[in-house]
Amino acid sequence: MNQFIMDVRNAEREESEMSTVRKNQAAKKNHTVNAEKKQAENKSPLAWYDDRVKTLKAPASDNPCPAPGLTEFDVFDPDGFTGYDTPKQIYNYLNQYVWKQDEAKKAAALIVYKCLHGIKDNAMFIGPTGCGKTHIWRCLKEIFPSMIAIVDGSSISQEGWKGSTKWKDLLKFPAAYLNHGAILVVDEADKMLTPKHNSSDENVSHNVQAEALKIMEGCSVQVEVDSVTYEVDTSKISFVLCGAFSSKARSLAAEHSGKRIGFGAAAEACIKPYEKALDEQDLIDFGVMPEFMGRIQQIVSLKPMELEDYYEMIGSFGSVLQRIEQQYNAAIRLSPKRQREVAEQAYRSGLGVRDMENRIRRLVDNEMFEHWDTYEFEL
Repeated sequence: MNQFIMDVRNAEREESEMSTVRKNQAAKKNHTVNAEKKQAENKSPLAWYDDRVKTLKAPASDNPCPAPGLTEFDVFDPDGFTGYDTPKQIYNYLNQYVWKQDEAKKAAALIVYKCLHGIKDNAMFIGPTGCGKTHIWRCLKEIFPSMIAIVDGSSISQEGWKGSTKWKDLLKFPAAYLNHGAILVVDEADKMLTPKHNSSDENVSHNVQAEALKIMEGCSVQVEVDSVTYEVDTSKISFVLCGAFSSKARSLAAEHSGKRIGFGAAAEACIKPYEKALDEQDLIDFGVMPEFMGRIQQIVSLKPMELEDYYEMIGSFGSVLQRIEQQYNAAIRLSPKRQREVAEQAYRSGLGVRDMENRIRRLVDNEMFEHWDTYEFEL
């Protein structure tokens, strides 16, 4: 009898404990539901956009698929980058690191902003070597590392050819193959668009352009990354083509120099390349297919650097001199005479800011050879 009473009491105790567990689980579930309901009530109408911005601003992971059921974006730190949510904020950031080229900086800021809002915008950035075309996008990649990819357009070849890069190979970066919205910057695009003929007199460049038409317009493309096949929606990818198109810029300048407009009118003064911006017809004359050109929403023209630009740029915030100082971990000071000399040499070379940076590096290296143990260089 005593054993029976003990068994009953044990059963009652177990039931009481289970009841308490069930009550706690129910309370926890109600708390979660209420919290989600409250969060939904407070969420902005553009909550989907806010989440997307946080995702795209976070730094990229080395592992595109960290675990089954997870994507690269599930392991990002949502607070990785903040403060660049409007076109003006993005433009102001670029203003710190890109010399002049205001229209190009505004255009780039808007392309990024529209991409964050799910709006596709294909563009061409055209200007002389070293004017900042690609530098703008490198700077933007610093704050949107997952969203922007920069590729070499000169290596793109048509399907069926061995080696090189095909158009769909360019889509193998996380923001593209995970369909989060992306910007693909094709550097040296003029090399890809320059007419090239094979032994059969077939324009290979047109074949490469033709293969890009659907991708640039917006279609579904399958790509394989680490043995996983992804369905990429290219309507969420903005394509930005950067190129100098220098031969066309020179011929256009020659064509308009000394040209008379109207009977008895004075001849125009000699103009320099890029003073007249290249338009759609100029690019078609260069070798761009009309169908390809029709998929470009805007042409952004960048101006050549003047002598004073080079001189003032040397000591400006975010200048090439500061970049070299950071890389060499040293203080570098150029005398006014040396600054003027480097600026004039870079201007005459026509090779842009890269040439000026290379000249300063050579000066530092010469000093470093003699004074390898110092962290201050007077040039």
